Amino acid sequence: MNKCVLHGAAFALLLTVRAALGAEVKAPAAAAGELFPAAERTRLSERAADLKQQAALIEDRARRTRDAEQTECWKRVLVSSCLEEAEERYRKSTAEARRMDQDAGDIEREIRTRAAEARRAEKRDAAAARREKGIEMSVRTREQEAERERAAAARADKDATMSERAAAEAEARAEKEAAQEAKRAREDARAAQRAADQQERAAKVDERIRKREEARAKRDADAAARAAAKEAESRRGAE
Repeated sequence: MNKCVLHGAAFALLLTVRAALGAEVKAPAAAAGELFPAAERTRLSERAADLKQQAALIEDRARRTRDAEQTECWKRVLVSSCLEEAEERYRKSTAEARRMDQDAGDIEREIRTRAAEARRAEKRDAAAARREKGIEMSVRTREQEAERERAAAARADKDATMSERAAAEAEARAEKEAAQEAKRAREDARAAQRAADQQERAAKVDERIRKREEARAKRDADAAARAAAKEAESRRGAE
């Protein structure tokens, strides 16, 4: 086999590998930049802060109203009943504030989760960029080596023995490079699997958080129901 033809094939293979890996790297980089834009993060943060502020205003207004009503209760005959009614009105008035606080907490958790995902994506992109740069440098070096070898092959083309030896060396290098590329492909596959496993673990953590939130909401609802029942029983006892 002619040595120039063999090196030409190896060179074409290197260019194909570089193009494929380059496409693989650049696509996730664009996605990572759009994963959690700064404008959206700011919007969510402002929404959470606004909900907290509104909740605080509602809570403060309800507290001042309750305090004023309880002060008036002490001027009446049925002080206990009046105080209980004022407290019940306070609880009803602050229910919306508690809901707003919970919504703000949900938004803040979403911000933390998405920010962590964005950081992980940025780290993956940085690693991919470093790998891309290493590949480009390696391919450039190989291109230079291939050029020198083609020149040597042209000078030694008249010598059949040297041509055969050069062809054997080129074949050995191609096999070694193919083995190296296969090894890199296996390493990339393992890295992708680790990333998938990490995402799965994150999803499980999110699921546990969601279940805890649901359990807490149920406990709050049960507590509210018990309080309401107790209040009703107290009213019947007062009557």
